[in-house]
Amino acid sequence: MIYEEIEYRHKKVIDIAKNYMNTIKDNEHDINHMNDVVKYTKELLNIINVNINKEVCMISAYWHDVGRIKQNIGHEKISAEMLKEELQKNHYDSFFIEGCVQAIENHKWNMKPKTTEGLLVKDADKLAYLGCGRWKSCLKNKQKLDSLIELLPKLRQDILYFEESRKIYDRDIVNLVKLLYNTNFVKFL
Repeated sequence: MIYEEIEYRHKKVIDIAKNYMNTIKDNEHDINHMNDVVKYTKELLNIINVNINKEVCMISAYWHDVGRIKQNIGHEKISAEMLKEELQKNHYDSFFIEGCVQAIENHKWNMKPKTTEGLLVKDADKLAYLGCGRWKSCLKNKQKLDSLIELLPKLRQDILYFEESRKIYDRDIVNLVKLLYNTNFVKFL
């Protein structure tokens, strides 16, 4: 199933996630971050050769940070619960719902997802630390970036699960350095 078909089939649920994410004022976790996570999810789904539910991964990528509209600490559990409620209202089957819950509720840095879908969504979320959307939002709003920069070496070595994710990291860290160079990032240090 191609991603456009998945997004069409689940348009209502995805649009709700987008609407929520458009209200978040956190430059590191706004709609740009969500878009980067979705982009990396699609890319990983194309190159990782494992048995995986692509629909669960896609829906979870859109919803993984929605809980931040309520609070940052514990947002992953809130995101999973909000999605669960939405999927139940829209008569999704319990197996699919549980797959999404499992894919979202353990995506933070110090957590270990219990499913392959969860591992993929976590890797996509962490690869989004390299996403130009997040950095552009932060730079535009003159946000201090020290904490983001400090995470980058740990991300590749200690956090990413799939070897394919580390290859994407190696490729995209170059794009991030170019972005920072081209925006005269040094003047922000």
